[in-house]
Formats: sequence, C-alpha cells, structure tokens
Amino acid sequence: MAGGMHAAVIASNLGPEGLRSGDFEADDSAVKALTVEVGTLSEEQAQITALVLQERSIMSRPMKAYTRMCVEGLSGSEAQQPLKQGRGDTREVGFLKRQLLSYVPALTWIPKLRLNTVRADLIAGVTVGVMVIPQSMSYGSIAGLPYIYGMYSACIPTFVYAIFGQSRQLAVGPVAMVSLLVEAGLRGVLTEEQCPKWYAAGGAKSGRLQYQDCPLEYAQLATLAAATVGMMQIVASILKLGFLVSFLGHPVTSGFTSGAAIIIALSQLKYILGYDIHNSEYIYETVVAVVEGIHKTQVMPLVLGVLTLAFLILNKKLALKHKRISMLGPLGPLVCCLVGTLLVWLFPSLREEHHIKYIGEIPSVLVESWPIGVGGWTPGALGKILPTAMSACLIGYMESIAIGKSLAGQHGYEIEAGQEMLALGIANFVGAFFSCYPVTGSFSRSAVSNSTGAVSQLAGVITAAIMLATLLFLTPLFYYLPKYVLAAIVMSSVIPLVAIAEAKKLYRVKRADFILWVVAFLGTLFLGVLPGIAVAVCLSLVIVIYES
Repeated sequence: MAGGMHAAVIASNLGPEGLRSGDFEADDSAVKALTVEVGTLSEEQAQITALVLQERSIMSRPMKAYTRMCVEGLSGSEAQQPLKQGRGDTREVGFLKRQLLSYVPALTWIPKLRLNTVRADLIAGVTVGVMVIPQSMSYGSIAGLPYIYGMYSACIPTFVYAIFGQSRQLAVGPVAMVSLLVEAGLRGVLTEEQCPKWYAAGGAKSGRLQYQDCPLEYAQLATLAAATVGMMQIVASILKLGFLVSFLGHPVTSGFTSGAAIIIALSQLKYILGYDIHNSEYIYETVVAVVEGIHKTQVMPLVLGVLTLAFLILNKKLALKHKRISMLGPLGPLVCCLVGTLLVWLFPSLREEHHIKYIGEIPSVLVESWPIGVGGWTPGALGKILPTAMSACLIGYMESIAIGKSLAGQHGYEIEAGQEMLALGIANFVGAFFSCYPVTGSFSRSAVSNSTGAVSQLAGVITAAIMLATLLFLTPLFYYLPKYVLAAIVMSSVIPLVAIAEAKKLYRVKRADFILWVVAFLGTLFLGVLPGIAVAVCLSLVIVIYES
C-alpha cells in the first residue's frame, strides 16, 4: 500500500472466545452482524509481525524455513532484520554506534541506572551471590573438578554475561546438567602420557577415575571444553544457527534432564551414606554398588544428611508458600553450610569417630595466583573433547534461552536469541582463560534473582563481585564444611527436575513427543549421558524432517 502502510483485517462484534466454525451453522445472524474493519499497520509494526511469523515458522518447520531463508539470501533478496527492542531510537546515530549498542547491551543499561535500580539489584545480586557459593562448589564436584573451579566458573562468566547479555534477571554460572555432561564426556579421555598414575594403577580396573589421580590435567581438559563451547556459540551466533536447537525439542530436553537428575542425585549418595560408591553414568551400576555396600553405612552422616536434605526441601516449599519468609529459600543452603561447618569444627569426634568427610583446604587467590586455563591446552585433545563441547553447547544454550525468554516475557521486554548465544559464547570463551568450565543460565538462581527484584544486569555484576570477594578472602572458612551438606544441596536442586508429570501430559497430548521423552529418559539412564541424548536427538531429527 502507499506510504509504506500494510493492510490488516480487524474483526469486531466478537466475544472473548471469537467465532468458532460451529457458530456459523448454529446462528446465521451472527454472520450478518459481523462487521469487518480494514486497518493499516505502520512499517515498523509490519516488520515486527513478519518477524514473529518467521520465528514461528522456523520453530515449527526449521528445515523448510531455514532453506528458504538461505535461498532468499543467495538470490539477493532483502532479508528481514530483527528490530532492536528496548534500546531507544538509534536511527539518527551512526552505524558503528548502533552496532556497539547492539552487541554490548551494558552501554545501554549502565546510563539508565538510578538509585532505586541500584538498590533493587544490590539486594538481588547479594542474595544470588550467597546462594551460588555452595552451589558452585557442589557443581564443580559433579564435573569432577576441585571445588574452587566451580567457584571460578561462578565469577568471571557471570561478569562477562552481564556486559554482553540482554536478560536482566538471568543468572549465568555452573549448573548441574552441564556439569554432568562435562564429567561424563571427559571420563577416561586423558592419555597415559597425561595421567601415568592412573594407568599404572590399572586404569579403569582400579575403580578410580582419572580426575582423582590427575586433577590438574583433567581441569585443563575441562577449561579447553569451555573455550570450545564458547567458540561454537560465537560462530553459531554469527551464522545465525540458533534454529538448530529446534531439533533438540522440549521433550528431548525434559527427558534428558529427568534422567540426568536421577544420575546426579545417585552420585551424591556416597557422602550421605558415608562409604565410597564407584561413580558411574549407568544407573544399574550405581544401584548395584549401593546395595552391595549398604552394610558399610555410617549412621551419623546418614542422619545429618537426611535432616539437611529435609530442611532444604521444606524450607524451599515454605518460602514459595509464604511471601513474608520468601528470602529464606535462597538462604537455606548457606544456613546449612554454616550449621554443618560449626558442627564439624566444634565436635572433633564427628571427624575422627563418625567418619564425616569435609572439604579441607581450598586455595585462596591471594595466596596462590589465579590459574590460567590456557597453559595445558593441546591441539591433540580437541578431537577428544569435541562431543562434550557440542552437547554442552546445545543443552546449555537451550536451557539459557528458555529461561531468558520466560523472564523477559514476565517483565515486558524482548531478548534476541542470536545476541544471547553470542553473550554465552563470550562468557564461556573468556572464562576458559581463567580456569572456568562450561556455564549457562541457571533455573534456580535466575528464579531467585527474579523473585528478589533484579531489574538490570547490575545484579549479575554484584553476584560476580561477591564470588570474587569469597575467592580472595573467605575460602579458609570452608575448611570444615561437611560434604554431606553439599550433597544435600545438589539433591534438593535436582529432585524437582525429574518431570514425571510432564511425561504424563505429553502422553495425553502428543504420543510422538511422549516417545521422545521416554527415549531420552531411558537412554540417559541406561546408555549413558552422551549416547542417550544422541539417540534421542537423532530420533527427534527424523521426526522434524518427516513433519517438515
């Protein structure tokens, strides 16, 4: 239409549910009474509408939609460019400034900071910072790394994401699922030259894992995986490959997450039962090991561990139910850490007679310089960590974008999938140089950030500052922190991720999605973490191609 206006049909005289097809047969007068108004959309509104329709088309039929986009690009037709929302009118500024504002959102939100904004973000940032200290240690342990590597990963990437990320409430850092992917993918990867002690002891037959005998060499592989994940996400952002997560699908992610949650919970049983259980990514091996050694159970770790787990679960439910005590939810893990540390410190008999394991010494950054991750990277190891990096890249991005879009919808702003992928990629890549392993957005910490009133990315900067202060000054305080507390924190975090109710819903709504969920769930439990999700993704790909 003239003047760059676009026609739109607006139906009036309709009830809140609209006019269903059956209504035409039931009452012909409704048709006669229907009035149709032809309106116009501005150029900007038309572009937004076209962009939304294009995004829905890609999500429903990704192969067909993306092929068409590539053909249009090769033929020279003008592609739809995403509109930058929430950045103000930048049409009159230069091209370079527009690009800078687009790729570095911090240049937008920092000038808008006000006293009330800083106050709200300070509360949210400190709350999440207190929460992430024990969580990061626990998740580092799940990844097979020394506790301090989890703390590194909760510091640098969190700060970097706050500079480049668009989500104002998303809390980036180590998470349980990616930690499990790292441990499962890097298991047994070190060569005899890199880990001679493990091979001399008999290798896998010794019952030990490589990261127990060669922690430094294993950590170097984990940081290389983070750098690889970062590069993958940066390149994927540039090539606009975010549509690939459509092949993963919600049923696959939900089934994998449910299976992985069970594996993670079982891996923590040894700290509560009080005896060593061989870590395995196969559920049947872990269950057999637990049953065979059940007579070795130590009473005191069991009692204290169960009490801690019960407190965390009850505390979380009460915090959600009663708004007046909502702050107790994120503070629960810290309270358990304080109580557990005091018990082990004040009563030496718990350590000496009742076999309660505790953390021990954690090096301080003031005493030992911050280790640089790039030192032990070798090109030959790249092929070995590639499957781990690919799975962490896909799962991490999908988890993060789902949380970010949900939070953005609640607060009335938009985030771009490509910019989020770029922000996560930079966070992982930069973090790798500071001994961080792969990170992504956290469900639990993002929910706490949102509920405590975060209104800008400043909350993430404050969280990173809290973790930096902990690394500099507070690590000696964790010497007597009992491991059963960290195990209980992990269990309380992953138990809600077992989505049995989701499987029942998929069974009623769409059987194909239910089958995907079951394949991902059982594959993760019985085939292993990486093979299980690979089988589910292949099946999902077949279904997507067939439906397209």
